[in-house]
Amino acid sequence: MKPRARDAFRALGALLCFYLIVAVVAQALAFILPSPWGNSVAGVIAPIAVQLVIGALLANLLWAARRWRAWRDMGWPGLTPGLRAFGVGLGLGLVMAAVALALELSVGRGRIGLTGEPFSAYAKVAVLLLPALAVAALSEELLFRGFPLSRLSDALGPAGASLLLALGFAGLHAVNPGVTLLGLVNVALASLALSAVYFKFGGLPAAWGMHFAWNAGLGVGVDAPVSGIAFRLPGIDYSADGASWVTGGLFGPEGGAIGTAVMGAVVVWLGGGLLGLTPVPSPLRSAQGGALPDGGTAPPTKRVGEE
Repeated sequence: MKPRARDAFRALGALLCFYLIVAVVAQALAFILPSPWGNSVAGVIAPIAVQLVIGALLANLLWAARRWRAWRDMGWPGLTPGLRAFGVGLGLGLVMAAVALALELSVGRGRIGLTGEPFSAYAKVAVLLLPALAVAALSEELLFRGFPLSRLSDALGPAGASLLLALGFAGLHAVNPGVTLLGLVNVALASLALSAVYFKFGGLPAAWGMHFAWNAGLGVGVDAPVSGIAFRLPGIDYSADGASWVTGGLFGPEGGAIGTAVMGAVVVWLGGGLLGLTPVPSPLRSAQGGALPDGGTAPPTKRVGEE
């Protein structure tokens, strides 16, 4: 077997082990933690996301403890640069959500209105929904960026790893309410955009910030559906009367041509870097590249986020 093919199989094996650990831990926690946490959307999302986050972090801890991969190589750049990267991602995600909403209102004949319910009713739901969305975004980034993206990049390069994980990310959303083929294409584009942000702006915190801001900007900001999930916040109402292939219909802005334009623009803007970037050489490995303790090889390359 050629070295490149052997490295790819080893990387896939490492990913299977990672996902198996996450699944076992999450399932064990499901017997311990009550679920759902109430009847709200936040109460349904939060426990599942928490279980996945704990499972993924424990898997990360195992790889770091066994000296198979440094925390930085799994997308954690450290506290100060991590906070900076999260802020960059947060700002980018909010801009993307704002642009999508502007297009929904102008091209998609969308409307945002107040229903007359008190602000306190809205705030009561929003204050629970925001942390639930934050943890949900983190869980998906740990599963599709972080260790999986880093490890696959060793064998396939950033572009190949990003494309493969984009297919998995789209598959994860294939059973969401109101999903369409175009919606799945856009979810895959979103995954590519998140991977580009991961490499360009500082790893997991940047991708997490963008993911969370997009979901919160649409869902909490104006009560628009996000990946087919309707939040139904009191006090605010969102609707779009344009063609569903434009607006996304019940799937939300991610399901239509507007979502394609926004996600596609970010991929074109940042995605070129995926073709030139290569993974970070771990301080725990040889500075000249070589074998990884969990299998595979990695060349000496520049760091995630480096120009």
